[in-house]
Amino acid sequence: MTAQRWLITGASGQLGSHVVRQLAAEDRDITILALARRPDVGTIGVTVQQVELDDMDALYAAVTGFKPTHVIHLAAMTAVGDCHRQPAVAERVNIEATRVLAVAAAGARFVFSSTDMVFDGEAAPYREADPPRPLSHYGRTKAAAEQALADIPNTLVVRIPLMYGFPCSQRQTTFVQQIAALRAGQPLRLFSDEYRTPVWLADAARALIGLARSDLTGLIHVSGPERLSRYELIARCADLLGLPPRHLVAISRLDIAAAEPRPADLSLDGRRLAGAFPQLVPGPLRAEALVGEPYT
Repeated sequence: MTAQRWLITGASGQLGSHVVRQLAAEDRDITILALARRPDVGTIGVTVQQVELDDMDALYAAVTGFKPTHVIHLAAMTAVGDCHRQPAVAERVNIEATRVLAVAAAGARFVFSSTDMVFDGEAAPYREADPPRPLSHYGRTKAAAEQALADIPNTLVVRIPLMYGFPCSQRQTTFVQQIAALRAGQPLRLFSDEYRTPVWLADAARALIGLARSDLTGLIHVSGPERLSRYELIARCADLLGLPPRHLVAISRLDIAAAEPRPADLSLDGRRLAGAFPQLVPGPLRAEALVGEPYT
Protein backbone atom coordinates (compact mmCIF):
# COMPACT_ATOMS: atom_id res chain seq x y z
CA MET A 1 0.00 0.00 0.00
CA THR A 2 1.27 3.49 -0.87
CA ALA A 3 2.50 5.43 2.18
CA GLN A 4 0.19 8.30 3.02
CA ARG A 5 1.53 11.82 2.52
CA TRP A 6 -0.79 14.52 3.88
CA LEU A 7 -0.44 18.18 2.92
CA ILE A 8 -2.39 20.65 5.08
CA THR A 9 -2.71 24.30 4.09
CA GLY A 10 -3.55 26.92 6.68
CA ALA A 11 -1.81 24.69 9.21
CA SER A 12 -1.13 27.49 11.70
CA GLY A 13 -4.77 28.55 11.73
CA GLN A 14 -7.43 27.64 14.24
CA LEU A 15 -8.77 24.65 12.30
CA GLY A 16 -5.54 23.69 10.55
CA SER A 17 -3.66 23.39 13.83
CA HIS A 18 -6.25 20.88 15.05
CA VAL A 19 -6.07 18.87 11.84
CA VAL A 20 -2.27 18.66 12.10
CA ARG A 21 -2.44 17.75 15.79
CA GLN A 22 -4.93 14.94 15.21
CA LEU A 23 -3.04 13.52 12.24
CA ALA A 24 0.27 13.60 14.11
CA ALA A 25 -1.30 11.81 17.10
CA GLU A 26 -2.51 8.87 15.03
CA ASP A 27 -0.74 5.50 15.14
CA ARG A 28 -0.27 5.47 11.37
CA ASP A 29 2.80 5.66 9.20
CA ILE A 30 2.01 8.95 7.52
CA THR A 31 4.11 11.94 6.49
CA ILE A 32 2.72 15.43 7.08
CA LEU A 33 3.69 18.67 5.41
CA ALA A 34 2.14 21.73 7.01
CA LEU A 35 1.89 24.79 4.75
CA ALA A 36 1.46 27.98 6.76
CA ARG A 37 2.32 31.66 6.88
CA ARG A 38 3.70 31.21 10.42
CA PRO A 39 6.02 28.48 11.70
CA ASP A 40 3.91 27.77 14.81
CA VAL A 41 1.39 25.02 14.03
CA GLY A 42 1.13 23.88 17.65
CA THR A 43 2.57 20.38 17.15
CA ILE A 44 6.23 19.58 17.70
CA GLY A 45 8.02 17.52 15.07
CA VAL A 46 5.78 18.37 12.11
CA THR A 47 7.51 19.68 9.00
CA VAL A 48 6.36 23.24 8.31
CA GLN A 49 6.93 25.10 5.06
CA GLN A 50 6.12 28.80 5.14
CA VAL A 51 4.27 29.83 2.00
CA GLU A 52 2.20 32.88 1.17
CA LEU A 53 -1.15 31.92 -0.31
CA ASP A 54 -0.88 34.51 -3.07
CA ASP A 55 2.50 33.17 -4.24
CA MET A 56 1.24 30.77 -6.89
CA ASP A 57 4.68 29.57 -7.98
CA ALA A 58 5.65 28.70 -4.40
CA LEU A 59 2.34 26.93 -3.82
CA TYR A 60 2.68 24.87 -6.97
CA ALA A 61 6.28 23.97 -6.19
CA ALA A 62 5.45 22.96 -2.60
CA VAL A 63 2.71 20.59 -3.71
CA THR A 64 4.49 19.02 -6.67
CA GLY A 65 7.68 18.65 -4.65
CA PHE A 66 5.92 16.88 -1.78
CA LYS A 67 3.73 14.62 -3.99
CA PRO A 68 0.84 14.26 -1.53
CA THR A 69 -1.66 11.44 -1.44
CA HIS A 70 -4.08 13.66 0.54
CA VAL A 71 -4.59 17.43 0.58
CA ILE A 72 -6.78 19.30 3.05
CA HIS A 73 -6.98 22.90 1.86
CA LEU A 74 -7.95 25.19 4.75
CA ALA A 75 -5.98 28.36 4.05
CA ALA A 76 -8.02 31.35 2.94
CA MET A 77 -8.57 35.07 3.33
CA THR A 78 -11.48 34.82 5.76
CA ALA A 79 -12.00 38.30 7.23
CA VAL A 80 -15.16 39.59 5.59
CA GLY A 81 -14.10 43.22 5.86
CA ASP A 82 -10.67 42.56 4.35
CA CYS A 83 -12.22 40.71 1.42
CA HIS A 84 -14.55 43.64 0.80
CA ARG A 85 -11.72 46.19 0.95
CA GLN A 86 -9.31 44.11 -1.15
CA PRO A 87 -11.52 42.21 -3.60
CA ALA A 88 -8.77 41.36 -6.09
CA VAL A 89 -6.53 39.96 -3.35
CA ALA A 90 -9.43 37.91 -1.98
CA GLU A 91 -10.11 36.47 -5.42
CA ARG A 92 -6.46 35.57 -5.94
CA VAL A 93 -6.11 33.96 -2.51
CA ASN A 94 -9.48 32.22 -2.25
CA ILE A 95 -10.15 31.24 -5.86
CA GLU A 96 -6.94 31.18 -7.87
CA ALA A 97 -4.81 29.59 -5.12
CA THR A 98 -7.43 26.87 -4.69
CA ARG A 99 -7.34 26.13 -8.41
CA VAL A 100 -3.53 26.05 -8.45
CA LEU A 101 -3.40 23.68 -5.48
CA ALA A 102 -5.93 21.31 -7.03
CA VAL A 103 -4.04 21.22 -10.34
CA ALA A 104 -0.69 20.70 -8.60
CA ALA A 105 -2.18 17.89 -6.50
CA ALA A 106 -3.64 16.05 -9.49
CA GLY A 107 -4.30 12.43 -8.53
CA ALA A 108 -4.35 13.13 -4.78
CA ARG A 109 -7.43 13.12 -2.59
CA PHE A 110 -8.39 16.82 -2.34
CA VAL A 111 -10.65 18.18 0.41
CA PHE A 112 -11.56 21.87 0.39
CA SER A 113 -12.99 23.72 3.38
CA SER A 114 -15.78 26.11 2.43
CA THR A 115 -18.27 28.09 4.50
CA ASP A 116 -21.92 28.61 5.39
CA MET A 117 -21.46 32.18 4.15
CA VAL A 118 -22.10 31.07 0.58
CA PHE A 119 -25.78 31.47 1.53
CA ASP A 120 -27.91 34.60 2.03
CA GLY A 121 -29.48 33.68 5.37
CA GLU A 122 -33.06 33.82 4.13
CA ALA A 123 -33.98 30.11 3.82
CA ALA A 124 -32.20 28.13 6.54
CA PRO A 125 -31.50 25.37 7.30
CA TYR A 126 -29.49 24.92 4.13
CA ARG A 127 -28.93 21.58 2.45
CA GLU A 128 -26.17 20.74 0.01
CA ALA A 129 -28.50 21.08 -2.99
CA ASP A 130 -29.55 24.64 -2.12
CA PRO A 131 -28.07 27.20 -4.53
CA PRO A 132 -25.44 29.56 -3.10
CA ARG A 133 -26.49 33.21 -2.80
CA PRO A 134 -23.68 34.94 -0.88
CA LEU A 135 -24.15 38.47 0.43
CA SER A 136 -20.44 39.24 0.92
CA HIS A 137 -17.43 39.24 -1.36
CA TYR A 138 -15.87 36.65 0.94
CA GLY A 139 -18.86 34.38 0.38
CA ARG A 140 -18.70 34.96 -3.36
CA THR A 141 -15.03 33.97 -3.52
CA LYS A 142 -15.70 30.76 -1.60
CA ALA A 143 -18.66 29.90 -3.84
CA ALA A 144 -16.47 30.54 -6.89
CA ALA A 145 -13.74 28.29 -5.44
CA GLU A 146 -16.31 25.54 -4.95
CA GLN A 147 -17.30 25.88 -8.59
CA ALA A 148 -13.66 25.81 -9.71
CA LEU A 149 -13.32 22.36 -8.13
CA ALA A 150 -16.59 20.97 -9.46
CA ASP A 151 -15.06 18.96 -12.33
CA ILE A 152 -11.84 17.85 -10.63
CA PRO A 153 -11.87 14.12 -9.78
CA ASN A 154 -11.48 12.81 -6.23
CA THR A 155 -12.41 16.19 -4.74
CA LEU A 156 -14.76 16.98 -1.87
CA VAL A 157 -16.03 20.40 -0.75
CA VAL A 158 -16.85 20.56 2.97
CA ARG A 159 -18.89 23.52 4.17
CA ILE A 160 -18.19 24.38 7.80
CA PRO A 161 -20.04 26.99 9.90
CA LEU A 162 -18.85 29.24 12.72
CA MET A 163 -16.28 27.38 14.84
CA TYR A 164 -15.50 27.66 18.54
CA GLY A 165 -12.75 26.36 20.78
CA PHE A 166 -9.05 27.08 21.25
CA PRO A 167 -6.48 26.66 18.47
CA CYS A 168 -3.51 24.38 19.09
CA SER A 169 -1.31 27.19 17.77
CA GLN A 170 -0.89 30.60 19.36
CA ARG A 171 -3.68 32.44 17.56
CA GLN A 172 -5.75 35.23 19.09
CA THR A 173 -9.03 34.28 17.48
CA THR A 174 -12.32 36.02 18.16
CA PHE A 175 -13.42 33.13 20.36
CA VAL A 176 -10.17 33.21 22.38
CA GLN A 177 -10.66 36.94 22.97
CA GLN A 178 -14.32 36.47 23.90
CA ILE A 179 -13.54 33.81 26.50
CA ALA A 180 -10.75 35.99 27.93
CA ALA A 181 -13.20 38.88 28.25
CA LEU A 182 -15.75 36.56 29.82
CA ARG A 183 -13.24 35.41 32.43
CA ALA A 184 -12.21 39.01 33.12
CA GLY A 185 -15.79 40.17 33.54
CA GLN A 186 -15.50 42.61 30.66
CA PRO A 187 -18.59 43.64 28.65
CA LEU A 188 -19.24 41.67 25.49
CA ARG A 189 -21.65 42.89 22.81
CA LEU A 190 -22.97 39.88 20.91
CA PHE A 191 -25.51 39.40 18.14
CA SER A 192 -28.75 37.82 19.33
CA ASP A 193 -30.38 37.71 15.88
CA GLU A 194 -27.65 36.11 13.74
CA TYR A 195 -27.84 32.32 13.77
CA ARG A 196 -25.35 29.60 12.88
CA THR A 197 -24.86 25.91 13.67
CA PRO A 198 -21.51 26.21 15.48
CA VAL A 199 -19.03 23.35 15.62
CA TRP A 200 -16.06 22.68 17.92
CA LEU A 201 -12.71 22.94 16.17
CA ALA A 202 -11.66 19.43 17.24
CA ASP A 203 -14.91 17.95 15.92
CA ALA A 204 -14.52 19.78 12.60
CA ALA A 205 -10.93 18.51 12.28
CA ARG A 206 -11.97 14.93 13.03
CA ALA A 207 -14.72 15.13 10.41
CA LEU A 208 -12.37 16.56 7.77
CA ILE A 209 -9.80 13.82 8.31
CA GLY A 210 -12.47 11.12 8.21
CA LEU A 211 -13.99 12.54 5.05
CA ALA A 212 -10.54 12.81 3.45
CA ARG A 213 -10.16 9.07 4.02
CA SER A 214 -13.49 8.36 2.35
CA ASP A 215 -14.22 8.26 -1.36
CA LEU A 216 -17.09 10.75 -1.15
CA THR A 217 -16.97 13.50 -3.76
CA GLY A 218 -19.06 16.56 -4.42
CA LEU A 219 -20.30 18.55 -1.45
CA ILE A 220 -21.18 17.94 2.19
CA HIS A 221 -22.06 20.02 5.25
CA VAL A 222 -20.33 19.52 8.60
CA SER A 223 -22.38 21.39 11.17
CA GLY A 224 -23.05 21.45 14.86
CA PRO A 225 -26.34 20.01 16.16
CA GLU A 226 -27.68 23.27 17.58
CA ARG A 227 -28.89 26.52 16.02
CA LEU A 228 -27.39 29.25 18.18
CA SER A 229 -26.89 32.99 18.01
CA ARG A 230 -23.49 34.35 18.98
CA TYR A 231 -25.06 35.61 22.21
CA GLU A 232 -26.45 32.17 23.02
CA LEU A 233 -23.12 30.49 22.21
CA ILE A 234 -21.10 32.64 24.61
CA ALA A 235 -23.83 32.53 27.27
CA ARG A 236 -23.68 28.73 27.12
CA CYS A 237 -19.89 28.91 27.45
CA ALA A 238 -20.28 31.10 30.53
CA ASP A 239 -22.60 28.52 32.06
CA LEU A 240 -20.15 25.68 31.38
CA LEU A 241 -17.34 27.71 32.93
CA GLY A 242 -19.43 28.62 35.96
CA LEU A 243 -19.19 32.33 35.14
CA PRO A 244 -22.01 34.87 35.45
CA PRO A 245 -23.36 36.12 32.13
CA ARG A 246 -24.20 39.58 33.49
CA HIS A 247 -21.59 41.31 31.30
CA LEU A 248 -23.07 39.93 28.07
CA VAL A 249 -25.01 42.51 26.08
CA ALA A 250 -27.41 41.34 23.36
CA ILE A 251 -27.40 43.49 20.25
CA SER A 252 -28.88 43.22 16.77
CA ARG A 253 -26.77 42.58 13.70
CA LEU A 254 -28.58 45.63 12.28
CA ASP A 255 -27.08 47.82 15.01
CA ILE A 256 -23.60 47.57 13.48
CA ALA A 257 -22.84 49.54 10.34
CA ALA A 258 -21.24 47.31 7.72
CA ALA A 259 -20.31 47.66 4.06
CA GLU A 260 -22.09 44.40 3.30
CA PRO A 261 -25.25 42.92 4.84
CA ARG A 262 -24.95 40.27 7.55
CA PRO A 263 -27.02 37.12 6.87
CA ALA A 264 -29.68 36.45 9.50
CA ASP A 265 -29.61 32.65 9.63
CA LEU A 266 -26.90 30.49 8.07
CA SER A 267 -27.85 27.25 9.81
CA LEU A 268 -26.65 24.20 7.89
CA ASP A 269 -28.56 20.94 7.52
CA GLY A 270 -26.21 18.12 8.50
CA ARG A 271 -28.40 15.13 7.63
CA ARG A 272 -26.25 13.98 4.72
CA LEU A 273 -23.22 13.60 6.99
CA ALA A 274 -25.30 11.92 9.71
CA GLY A 275 -26.66 9.40 7.22
CA ALA A 276 -23.37 8.53 5.53
CA PHE A 277 -20.85 9.01 8.34
CA PRO A 278 -22.61 9.03 11.72
CA GLN A 279 -19.28 8.56 13.52
CA LEU A 280 -18.10 11.95 12.20
CA VAL A 281 -21.10 14.02 13.32
CA PRO A 282 -20.01 16.89 15.61
CA GLY A 283 -21.30 16.86 19.17
CA PRO A 284 -22.99 19.63 21.16
CA LEU A 285 -21.16 22.38 23.03
CA ARG A 286 -19.43 20.82 26.03
CA ALA A 287 -16.87 21.66 28.69
CA GLU A 288 -13.90 19.98 26.97
CA ALA A 289 -14.19 22.51 24.14
CA LEU A 290 -13.28 25.27 26.57
CA VAL A 291 -9.81 24.08 27.48
CA GLY A 292 -6.75 25.21 25.56
CA GLU A 293 -4.91 21.94 24.88
CA PRO A 294 -7.30 19.05 24.12
CA TYR A 295 -4.56 16.68 22.88
CA THR A 296 -1.83 16.97 25.50
